[in-house]
Amino acid sequence: MEPYWENFWAVLDWVKSIFAILGAAGLSIAVVIGSAYGIFKFLGEKWITQKFSEQLEAYKSEQTRELERLRHRINGVFDRTKRLHDREFELLPDIWAKLVDAKSWAGGYLAAFQQYANVDLMDDERLDEFLNGTKFSEAQKRDVKNASDKQKVYTRILELYRYSDVIDKLREAISGLNKNGIFVQPSLRNDFAKMIDLIHSAVIEHQINLEHDVYPRMRDAADKLKVEGEPLFKKIEEAVAARFWDSTTTEI
Repeated sequence: MEPYWENFWAVLDWVKSIFAILGAAGLSIAVVIGSAYGIFKFLGEKWITQKFSEQLEAYKSEQTRELERLRHRINGVFDRTKRLHDREFELLPDIWAKLVDAKSWAGGYLAAFQQYANVDLMDDERLDEFLNGTKFSEAQKRDVKNASDKQKVYTRILELYRYSDVIDKLREAISGLNKNGIFVQPSLRNDFAKMIDLIHSAVIEHQINLEHDVYPRMRDAADKLKVEGEPLFKKIEEAVAARFWDSTTTEI
């Protein structure tokens, strides 16, 4: 308001001068006052219009800057979100595949009924040929050939290899989840970890049963895997599928 009043008093002084001139010219008071009012009104409106225009331009400029800042923030959020989704789409299939492999290998290892080659019925030549086709070390081959109960020794060694294979698959699943799980939704990542843990516990339990010839067999971990693992695996499968297919059916 101060600039307005400064202009008002300046205009008023100027009007007084005009008023004195007009009065000296013999014009009536009404004419002089009317003229002064008209001049003041013209100058006042012009000043107000100018000030309004300046403030409007300043407001527009500030709004433009604010919109630019907002656009920059939105673009940044969108870019980070896209990068995260791209990374998830790249890594999630691999994490899922490793879990499927681990579950499949564990299922074979944990199966109640196993079939083994009957090495007791093989002659020395056939036994040598058969053992050479396995992953057994030379010392392990000799242990089988020299054993009084060849079938028992062969089965025990084979189960160690099968256990090692399953553990390798579980290790790959755990490693993949630990390295890349940060790109997976937390709830889904937790389900992956829980499923791997259920499989691992059942595998360890089974290995102990075999190695120490435990009777009656321990079954707690195996039963838990069956009761909790199957629905959890199905839940994970549906969640993984949803992450990919929902984006193709969402209407924009």
